[in-house]
Amino acid sequence: MTTIGKILKRTSVVATVSILTVTMLTACGKETALSTDQVVMPEIESIVEEPVTKEPEAEPTEEAKAEEVKDEADITPEAADEVKEVQELKVDLSRITAFPEAKTMYAVSNVNIRKGPSTEFEAIGMIKLGESVQVVGRDKDGWYEFNYKDDIAFASDDYLSEDVPVIPTPTVEAVADAAAQAADANAQAALVTQAAQAAASAKTVQAPAGVLIIGDSRCVMMREATNGGGCSWICQNSKGYNWLESTAIPQADEIVGKGTKVVICLGVNDVGNVNKYAALVNVKAAEWAARGAKTYYVSVNPVWENAYVTEEQVQYFNSQLVGQLAGIKWIDTHSYLMNSGYRLTDGLHYDNETSIRIFQTIIGSL
Repeated sequence: MTTIGKILKRTSVVATVSILTVTMLTACGKETALSTDQVVMPEIESIVEEPVTKEPEAEPTEEAKAEEVKDEADITPEAADEVKEVQELKVDLSRITAFPEAKTMYAVSNVNIRKGPSTEFEAIGMIKLGESVQVVGRDKDGWYEFNYKDDIAFASDDYLSEDVPVIPTPTVEAVADAAAQAADANAQAALVTQAAQAAASAKTVQAPAGVLIIGDSRCVMMREATNGGGCSWICQNSKGYNWLESTAIPQADEIVGKGTKVVICLGVNDVGNVNKYAALVNVKAAEWAARGAKTYYVSVNPVWENAYVTEEQVQYFNSQLVGQLAGIKWIDTHSYLMNSGYRLTDGLHYDNETSIRIFQTIIGSL
């Protein structure tokens, strides 16, 4: 079958089909004409739509996402995690000044550890009074950065110090009063034991007047363990030769006089400066001797495994220094500890009992 027709495309037209004639050819070759009634097609408005270009919707900011989550009546665990992720992204590392090397700082009170340099960030832990951290940088607003459980963390500089904080030792009377008020028998027994320990600490040997001790963090801890021991102290954490020359000696010059006993305990932080120590201390000892003072040098004491210095280096420092000192009395606390025993808390620093014994040995050698 063959169909013959025309397809007409028009806009806004009344299509009229007058007579549609379809000619069909039969198999025998005859023509048959078929006609239909006139058909009027309805009017069709042409719709030509201009292409509409939609502006892409702006991606909501991370802050907006966080606010949406906060506004939800019920926050799911997944939403809570998203808030935390947004907060982590707020840490602007460009505002943090990295230190050339990590330094030890101590909490002067219990302080929260946070994920970022602000109280707006989540607290993820706590540093207790007297505990130390290795800070590696500082935010412009005064927050120190350090490592905590294999991640970066921050604490306010209001609560961290390079100096070991003074942790008050409870008096015998205060502990006894607490024991009297304790209702539980076991608690009373524990408090009585604490009172005995406080009494033992109170019996620390007092040094003669005019003793000046110059040193690093080991001396800071010794000063705290002995409550000062009646001495004058010029000591600071993580210090060595440069600090001795630029800061400690000028301070000592102001107070050294007739009868002063100057005790120097430095070297563990920079054992490579042994020759410089010997030259500088020899010069100052001669000057102080002219004023009527006497100078002593305390050996660098034993260490365990740590990241800063080895026991072999300590022993080499001691052997080199003692041979170069002139007119200065050598106090060999290293040998004393090796023979009598000692207890280190971190490979470098001693517990209170050992610090007290070192102090007593020094005072007994003056």
